[in-house]
Amino acid sequence: MDTNEHQFDNLLDEFGKLPPPPDRRQTFLEIAGCAHKENACSNILAFFFDPEKPHGLGTLFLDALARTGNIPNQEEVGSNVSVSREATTKAGKRIDLLIESDSHAILIENKFDSDVGNPFGEYAAHLDSLEPPGRSKHKFLLTLRPHPDDVGHGFEKITHEQLVKKIRELLGDYVAGADTRYLTFLLDFLNTLDHLQRGTVMDQEFLDFLSSRRNDVEDFFKRIKEFKDDLRNQVTDLRGRISVKAYGDRVRQVLWRQEGLFDILGHHIRLSSFECKVDTCIEPNEWTVWICLKRRSDQDYAELQKLLERLDIPCKEDGERKCFILDQRFKYGDDLAQIGQFVEGVVHKLVTSDGAS
Repeated sequence: MDTNEHQFDNLLDEFGKLPPPPDRRQTFLEIAGCAHKENACSNILAFFFDPEKPHGLGTLFLDALARTGNIPNQEEVGSNVSVSREATTKAGKRIDLLIESDSHAILIENKFDSDVGNPFGEYAAHLDSLEPPGRSKHKFLLTLRPHPDDVGHGFEKITHEQLVKKIRELLGDYVAGADTRYLTFLLDFLNTLDHLQRGTVMDQEFLDFLSSRRNDVEDFFKRIKEFKDDLRNQVTDLRGRISVKAYGDRVRQVLWRQEGLFDILGHHIRLSSFECKVDTCIEPNEWTVWICLKRRSDQDYAELQKLLERLDIPCKEDGERKCFILDQRFKYGDDLAQIGQFVEGVVHKLVTSDGAS
């Protein structure tokens, strides 16, 4: 084993000892690609902060905020509540959440990232100007992670984790009247915030690993890139050795997008009864040839199987993928002219059969 191989072997050994990423199901917000969007989060918060909305959870969110933020006279916060999104200040700046009741006025700036450059003085002035005077007024900077700086102007800092924890503690007292649909949405939202927080924490060990082995990791990636470039060069060379011009638009050559440690030259073939493809795949150890349908259909799959049997193309069935793997294989580094001749022969058989079984 040379020095580089030993170095990479140790690198992979260390990587294998890292804790696995959390095994968790995606939330609806994550599936929709909205998990990291502050506006989506603020909209959901506004809905659940308003006790008159049809979620049926009453003042759950208000009470959780009052306890998390140590708001005095907490029992009065939920009287005649109105919740505004993006309330506008005199200078045209928008406030994420403004909650008003008979006795309280609460301003919330909701942030996911650490870049906080908002005009907090203007927000505070807007809150102070609200009528009627004499109400208990509170300003919160709500962040995904504890913010290290004091933004001033009387803003208290709380995290989504603290708020979520309090909501869960109180939920049992409010769940009886909840609409089950919105309760499902709520739990999905809370889980999404959990995932955002845990993702940051769980990644730290991986970040430490990258920091301590940065040079080795970069060398490893360089070698991987060189290998993937060689794969692409080989399938590009193979494509040039296979002639399909005689078949016109019935055969189309395609180089697949590289995603892993393999590369593929595809031949898409249009027959009279269905369309299929011959995929020639190169991997670190060998070349393999697959014949698959372009569109899955049980009837077409049966027809393709009959066609391969009639054309005497030896192969093994992969029922899960609805594909057939040809028995003929080639080693990595085998003569490309020989591989090209074999693939061209398979394509020729399929095209000239015209799909007749």
